[in-house]
Amino acid sequence: MNTRNKKNPNLREKLKKVPDSPGVYIFKNRNKNIIYVGKTISLKSRLSSYFTTAKDVKTSRLQEDIFDFDVVPVSSEGEALVLEAFLIKKELPPFNISYKDDKSYPYVKITKEKFPTIRVVREEKKKNAEYFGPFTDVRGLKKILWFVRRFYHFRSCLRDVEHKISVPCTFYYIKKCVAPCTGKVKSGKYREIIEGVRKFFSGEYRKYTKRLKKEMDSSIKKWDFEEAKVISERITLLERMETRIPWRKEEELIEYHKANVLPNLADILKLDKIPVTIEGYDISNLGGNLATGSKIVFTGGIPVKGKYRRFKIKTVEGIDDYLMLKEVLKRRFDNIGKKDMPDLLLIDGGKGHLMSAVDILKEIKIRVPVISIAKKEEIIWTENDRAPIILSKDSPELHLIQNIRDEAHRFALAYHLNLRKKQITHSSIEDMPGIGEKRKKIIIDILTKFPGRFPEEELIKAKIPQSVINTLDKNYFYRTC
Repeated sequence: MNTRNKKNPNLREKLKKVPDSPGVYIFKNRNKNIIYVGKTISLKSRLSSYFTTAKDVKTSRLQEDIFDFDVVPVSSEGEALVLEAFLIKKELPPFNISYKDDKSYPYVKITKEKFPTIRVVREEKKKNAEYFGPFTDVRGLKKILWFVRRFYHFRSCLRDVEHKISVPCTFYYIKKCVAPCTGKVKSGKYREIIEGVRKFFSGEYRKYTKRLKKEMDSSIKKWDFEEAKVISERITLLERMETRIPWRKEEELIEYHKANVLPNLADILKLDKIPVTIEGYDISNLGGNLATGSKIVFTGGIPVKGKYRRFKIKTVEGIDDYLMLKEVLKRRFDNIGKKDMPDLLLIDGGKGHLMSAVDILKEIKIRVPVISIAKKEEIIWTENDRAPIILSKDSPELHLIQNIRDEAHRFALAYHLNLRKKQITHSSIEDMPGIGEKRKKIIIDILTKFPGRFPEEELIKAKIPQSVINTLDKNYFYRTC
């Protein structure tokens, strides 16, 4: 490091905390002025390169002026691109003279017309259209859009579809467009197609990955390896979207940058590294039966639902949250081991839940920082501090922790209630005479929501006949749920 950087001894320690994740880095001089903003898919690798021997004159000059830096970890390369563009336009750093504006990067554009068209464009955003992106790989984006047309046959032309024509173009005959220009589809039906594309680029593409994997397995069983290879390439394209698409809009990323929650959280919790990936855990055992556990994942401050996991408790009888939590954590790390390791574990519960997690992690030799948050007091327990951490109610760091805790609770409870519903549905209620399908559904929903007691008042409010209620109360199936 050059002599000027030696005057700021905190840089070396600060660099150790930088995560290996996508994000934006901001260099400042000794006057705290921003001199350079950059984006990268790996903050740790990129920043480390700036504190070695410079490869060119520009980098050498930049190194001389760096006195401090900030990092903003995000969930994807696409988000880093959006945030970098905003910060450069706002701050005008002197070392970003070669910056190219939004026109350099492709977007998926959906026009706001009666029959919208969808295309890949490089242009300033306009009010009469909706945009997804920017993306960093235009060729890959075009392939993805072509793949989407297998399921949603939208138009990509600039034709004025209000003036109908009699003969559609080739895309109609190869089943890539429903030809609204000929009047072959009503506007309501076409809007459903557009909504499908919108959902795809909003994160629901994962269900197509699952469908493709089934298709690939089927092709392999048929010894059609050429088709399996094509499907494999499509899967790879979809999986790349996880890292390349921006999941938050520009306004959300700006607020996220201002709060800079994750670096602040690292300081508050005295962590060795900024916790980009946080796993949240909760146990749901209402009534003491059908206990479940959940693992949810937040990366760069937002949920990554494709990495969620649910657990049906197998080895613990009765109500014992501590043992159930130990089972869940043991199964999680036994299955994955040291691959895909998080930066922080967050447990829903108090000091006892925290120590149960710490004990099992020591037993299975997993070294990951752990914290817990107690619901009523909303205080944070850490493994190294005797006293809890109390954050102000309007703290962005507390809000993030609460969001992760609440999502873990929601996911565990949803699985628990789903198991209860299945148990009730497959019980003798199916054989009860005089109950229609609509009334059965109402009864099942009520019984599912009230474990541990017979919800007679709720059944009466739902206008379930007293004779049916009396029969339900006597049924053995409910007492065992």
